[in-house]
Amino acid sequence: MVNQSLTPHPDLANPITILIVDDVLDNIRLLSRILVKRGYQTRKALNGSMALTAIKASKPHLILLDVQMPEMSGFELCQLIKSHPDTADIPIIFVSANDDSSEKRKAIQFGGVDYIPKPFNIEKLVEVIKKQIELTLIN
Repeated sequence: MVNQSLTPHPDLANPITILIVDDVLDNIRLLSRILVKRGYQTRKALNGSMALTAIKASKPHLILLDVQMPEMSGFELCQLIKSHPDTADIPIIFVSANDDSSEKRKAIQFGGVDYIPKPFNIEKLVEVIKKQIELTLIN
């Protein structure tokens, strides 16, 4: 049984922080709105460089990561994050417009914990996030 005390709540002194990395601002806004309504704190990055800066400034509990971005793909960013001992434990959920099974396998090979195709089912996405946060906080 899942410990319900791990569910995020906006009144917590240290809310669960999710970094959303996507080059499409509308996607970031949508995901942020969904997550904030559920008690999560969100931070945003439009590309891999911004994401690395954000992670260095304050390590998030989880990262939602788009695959196709300019400069650095989501796979490349994930590989960088997972190669550093201070950030290797951050769960990364890929959110991508590509629903190809080979992309899903690649996401897992690069260190992602899950892969959610766009357009996504909001409740499924929230459930995957909640599960990963709970696993992270338990370990």
